[in-house]
Amino acid sequence: MKKYRFILLLFPSLVFFFGCSSIKNELTPTYNKGGYKVNVIKSKINSDEVTIKGKVFDVKTGIPIERASLTLGCYKMQTSPQGEYSFKTKNYKYDYDFIEVIAFGYKTVLTNYLDLTAKNEVKIDFYLIEDDRPFIDCPMVKQLKN
Repeated sequence: MKKYRFILLLFPSLVFFFGCSSIKNELTPTYNKGGYKVNVIKSKINSDEVTIKGKVFDVKTGIPIERASLTLGCYKMQTSPQGEYSFKTKNYKYDYDFIEVIAFGYKTVLTNYLDLTAKNEVKIDFYLIEDDRPFIDCPMVKQLKN
């Protein structure tokens, strides 16, 4: 009898624990085999600004990508040598934005529209895949390779 009571208590607890999680932490695929993970760190209803931070990785090796360029609306920045980025923006009600990540030698990743309302910290890790298209023979590419 105690065994059945334990199972009856365990099952609803597991459903509640895993079913009510508001954190999206799986890889969201994009059109080019790259992707991103979104994780809401803190959420506060009356927040004036939101911090967006994370890392940019190579999807195959897991190595951080330095000097990747991130664009969110009017904001543009580069990742650190460790592939990290962080910036703050105003948290407007009903504001939906997307982030574009570009890195030399990799395919671009563009998020779906992100709902940043009522959040004050969001972690977004990006996973880029190498661009397999050939480079055009130009002087700038030769300088970057050397």
